[in-house]
Amino acid sequence: MSKPHSPSQAVSQLKDQLSSEKRKLGFLFGAGASMAVGIPGVIALTDKITDKIDSKYKNLFVNFKSEIKSNNIEFILNKLRTVRELIGESETDKYLNIEGKTNAQEFDLAICKAISDLVSKAAASSIDPHLHFTNWLFRYQTNRLNPVEIFTTNYDLLLEEAFEDRKIPYFDGFVGAINPFLIPECIEAENTKAYSHVYVPLTWLRLWKIHGSINWFLYKDVKAKNRITRNTGRIASPGDELMIFPSKQKYDESRRLPFLLFQDRLRKYLSHGEALFVIIGYSFGDEHINEMIMQSLRANKRLAITALMFGDFDHSGKRVTSDAILSLGVENPNLTILGPDRACIGGNISNWEFDGAYSAGDIYWIDSSKIFDLGNFSTFSSYLKQHFAF
Repeated sequence: MSKPHSPSQAVSQLKDQLSSEKRKLGFLFGAGASMAVGIPGVIALTDKITDKIDSKYKNLFVNFKSEIKSNNIEFILNKLRTVRELIGESETDKYLNIEGKTNAQEFDLAICKAISDLVSKAAASSIDPHLHFTNWLFRYQTNRLNPVEIFTTNYDLLLEEAFEDRKIPYFDGFVGAINPFLIPECIEAENTKAYSHVYVPLTWLRLWKIHGSINWFLYKDVKAKNRITRNTGRIASPGDELMIFPSKQKYDESRRLPFLLFQDRLRKYLSHGEALFVIIGYSFGDEHINEMIMQSLRANKRLAITALMFGDFDHSGKRVTSDAILSLGVENPNLTILGPDRACIGGNISNWEFDGAYSAGDIYWIDSSKIFDLGNFSTFSSYLKQHFAF
């Protein structure tokens, strides 16, 4: 193993990178950013749905999970919606113990209601980390030459809550007041003369929810056409679908549209120009996103990505970084991976070794267990508050 990495040097370099106003700045938030404030991750969420779902559908949900051999709510919803398409308009056809159109719709709706309750703001212990992050954005990003783009795989509304609490304007791809609708031309627009007629103001944040949101709904309009809306106060009706997670099945174009748009936006952001992309709370579990990241690292040599990893717990309860994730940094030197026990910087994997005298102000370092803690979103946001003095 090569020379140990210095935690203080790593955070100093990251601070300098975040301070640059000329390069593009983007973030990818994974489940860990929400788990830091008590929102359950995918597997824990699935377990909690069993208790939260309307009692009428509890046994059906348990049996359906068992039948398809999955404890992942994203896969479960995909499978359920495939079943709904197979059932079609029939009230007697039965697949995987789900009988009839109405029963399938109501079952889907019950699951969506449980998910919304479990990942709502009320389920979070606090949104202070998101508020700290938002304060930093407000104070330091208004003079940037390009808007900050935030991509997230999370369905919750914690970032929206924080932005609106601090009265920071942002664009999430939708416009409108009653039933907001998706506007692709503004999502695709770049800060050039050719797009000036549809370009959202430069000072507005961009929030791209790659896996959907608990306030996105697919519904049928008065002409029985599928429509997608973003409506936080909407009361779901039978036949509505909660738009979370892009299905692996062959969905019709109306269902696929938002996911494809935001995936293309991520690809475009990463593929050209000088950019810093900070990943936090993401464990590299989505192969499609991983593929876009790796392709862009190879194609765009002006792209620098820093992944702040919380890590996994080993048998002794210590947080560790997997060899598989660290190896991504060896293959791509412009990918820096800062894990709790080890890091890969400039293609070199090594342990951390704190240099100099530790003080309580070094909040990115847990000295008792020798853990680099910037992969904890709560610590990362506190670091921004401490070192950028807002």
